[in-house]
Amino acid sequence: MPINHKLYPSNWKAIATRIKKNAQWTCQNCKRPCRKPNVSWVDFSQWLLNTGQIGWYANAFEVNEDGSYTEHMQRFTLTVAHLDHRPENSSDVNLKALCFPCHARYDVSQMALKRSLKKERKGQLSLFDFSL
Repeated sequence: MPINHKLYPSNWKAIATRIKKNAQWTCQNCKRPCRKPNVSWVDFSQWLLNTGQIGWYANAFEVNEDGSYTEHMQRFTLTVAHLDHRPENSSDVNLKALCFPCHARYDVSQMALKRSLKKERKGQLSLFDFSL
């Protein structure tokens, strides 16, 4: 789902970077190490090998039937999730650094809430409180 940047605070990029740095560029759910900005995929892959993170390294590539391989860079992209799915709420307790796969799983598990919030933003009032 595309991001509606109008819902985020103007300093969102700085907030997100701070959350990621505080998490030491590691997913706060599965502990996957993630690539920092301006680090090439090759350098990051080599770092995984050099630091003995073979399991994560193996997760970074998939060998195809023809012997070539597919890189899964998106798996090592660190994102920041709004736990209550309200982008305007950027308090630290509402934010969590998650790798792309964990963020996607979290969002899928919260689809009823997300649909309700989207309707509220368009003016529909809610009869239920999904924040419990």
